[in-house]
Amino acid sequence: MRNDKRFGVERVLGAAALAVVVGGGVAQAQTPGAVGSPGVREERPGSQTAPARAAENYDAQGVPIGSFRLFPDLELNEVYNDNIYATANGTSGRTASFIQVVKPTLDLRSDWNNHMLNLFAKGAFGFYSASSTENYQDFGVGLDGRFDIQRDWNVYGGGSFNRRHEDRGTPNVTTSLFSPTIYNQLVGNVGYYQRFNRLNVRIDGRLDNYTYFNNGLGTAQGVIQNSDRNRNEFRESARFGYEFSPGYQVWVRGSLNQRSYMTIPDSTGFNRNSSGWDLVGGVTVDLGGITSLEAFGGYIQQNYVDGRLSQISAPMFGLTGYWNPLRELMIRPFVRRTVEDSALTTAVSYVNTAFGADVTYNVRPNITLDAHGDYAIADYGSFPGVTQQRNEQYLTLRAGVLYRPTANFYVGPTYQYLHRSSNLPLNDYDQNMVMLRLGARL
Repeated sequence: MRNDKRFGVERVLGAAALAVVVGGGVAQAQTPGAVGSPGVREERPGSQTAPARAAENYDAQGVPIGSFRLFPDLELNEVYNDNIYATANGTSGRTASFIQVVKPTLDLRSDWNNHMLNLFAKGAFGFYSASSTENYQDFGVGLDGRFDIQRDWNVYGGGSFNRRHEDRGTPNVTTSLFSPTIYNQLVGNVGYYQRFNRLNVRIDGRLDNYTYFNNGLGTAQGVIQNSDRNRNEFRESARFGYEFSPGYQVWVRGSLNQRSYMTIPDSTGFNRNSSGWDLVGGVTVDLGGITSLEAFGGYIQQNYVDGRLSQISAPMFGLTGYWNPLRELMIRPFVRRTVEDSALTTAVSYVNTAFGADVTYNVRPNITLDAHGDYAIADYGSFPGVTQQRNEQYLTLRAGVLYRPTANFYVGPTYQYLHRSSNLPLNDYDQNMVMLRLGARL
């Protein structure tokens, strides 16, 4: 997923402290040919003159390099996490720690009238004062681009290599004093988009390759061996839309996926290979800078090669968009549901359902308040020999302030609260995190 902690929700806090999701897969070309809803348009126009707007512009300007523009960024975070191992409530051994996080970023973006090519390199390096075994070195490099054949006809694609780790307390991670799970993710995607008057079509293909490193955990700790998790995931989709009125579109999308594991059977004796499909219909409403909303509903199913593993099937639904009721205020709601593979020995997969919103309010041109809230449910499917199906809920609340004294520097505090509740004993936990961000950019 997301990209992003807690089922695809994008965020800068993580690593059981605050890790940054690096390279979040492939950055998609957004206009047109993007997967998902249309990008956010310029907010409500103001009444200021051009010089006044320029004086209040605190966005990074970048460095021109030929027909490209380079955006370098270096951020230093000081984090306090009061429960770095996601230790269950009511048990002893809760450990707090300060964490120093270094986040360098390089974005090279084309500045062309037609076509597009972007390259990126990102890193997130965390250092724990209480336990060096929790240190992580995440990074990602990649590119994405679009080739415009005609005004409403293009092909697009991208690829990336990412080194990541799994946060404590997430669905595939058990609470232990072993080092975090580290894995490599290779991502590639390609797509085609064309518009015929009011009709449009989009065809996408994506490959994710996962390679996990050994962390000493195994079936004795309730998870399959990391080498058993190595796999390829393929996804193909086609979407057809019809704009029946300016800014209003209905569409239908069908998708296939195949998940192929390198080790068959795994350490518990099961073949985890599977294939699935989903079919959804949706509507997109774009009111030109004030509101954009895309909602859909349908059905999703995942079938497993091993006859002992139960089929997963469930209604599928989602929502994404933004609402700009005031020039200074932006609200972005979201709803997501997916089927994710499980690393636990007691489940082969779980249904992910998450909903929430991000809110941004510009108090002044250089002072921004932001808030995030989401509620996510991990509902594990039945598994041979398991009488009680696992069910977990995650609540995440976050708020922060960002102050930009100039366009090249920013600083601000962030607070995050995370709570997990489970139907299994000694699985609930709380986590409080406070972070101070300090960054420089061009």
